[in-house]
Amino acid sequence: MQVTIVDAFTQTAGAGNRAGVVLDAAGLSVEAMQRIAAAVGASETAFVVSGPTAQGVRLRYFTPTVEIDFCGHATVASFHLMAERGLVPRSGALKLECAAGVLDVELEVTSTRGSRAWIVTPRHPWLETPVPLAQVLALVGGTVDMVDGSLPVRRNAHRVMVPFRRREDVWELAPRSVALDTLLRPHGVSGVYFFTRETLEAGSVAHSRYFVPGMGVAEDPVTGSAAGPLGMYLAMHGVLPLPAEGGTVRTRIEQGDAIGKPGRIEVEVTGRAGQPERARIGGVAVTVLDGTLHV
Repeated sequence: MQVTIVDAFTQTAGAGNRAGVVLDAAGLSVEAMQRIAAAVGASETAFVVSGPTAQGVRLRYFTPTVEIDFCGHATVASFHLMAERGLVPRSGALKLECAAGVLDVELEVTSTRGSRAWIVTPRHPWLETPVPLAQVLALVGGTVDMVDGSLPVRRNAHRVMVPFRRREDVWELAPRSVALDTLLRPHGVSGVYFFTRETLEAGSVAHSRYFVPGMGVAEDPVTGSAAGPLGMYLAMHGVLPLPAEGGTVRTRIEQGDAIGKPGRIEVEVTGRAGQPERARIGGVAVTVLDGTLHV
């Protein structure tokens, strides 16, 4: 089985978030895809199960232990690779079909060979956290006084999103993965996403880390599927101001620096002040290696 390793949300091999990509997965069973993802060992591996055509592609995503409905960095990696191989145009609009639905994708040329993929992220309701925050913090090495009390802790899809005041505190977190999974799993929660408005670079709106033991990933280096919702959250709470008459703003989210795999996710939010309607994530990628996997 031919597998390509791609690092997403970076143009430097070894940085960002690594994904496996299998371009010819039409005949693979679910069991085979899961075995391949486990052998690749990246946080996610994407499988092209139909297409690509001029209209788009259908993808399935697997962590080393489970199938998931959508993955931002593996989608960026897949469209980067297909554009690099000439399987889809390097610019223009396409469709992504996956378990999360049919999502709009736009490719834009960034260099003589590269393209940036912009992907509309799935929307999920914002809910109160079902897990006591103090218990979560105790299992990651945090304390309640680290939390940014001016912003709410919320659940979005399978993750709990927790605002911190200082980047230093986010960097110091050290999760006890098995215990954290045991706490979260009964509530249908897979991970906890910590972020702070204290960033490394001008032009960024947040700096984050994401622990996802429920999906077999101790820490996801750079998470596109969480960055889109974070952009919506920040717009809802006035951190990322939208025009009163409606419009679109772009910003950037930093992740991966704490573990030596820095990546940058472009985020675009559209809507009115306090009422975001849509988020897109944007990212580049770099092809690292091609190989034959025997499983």
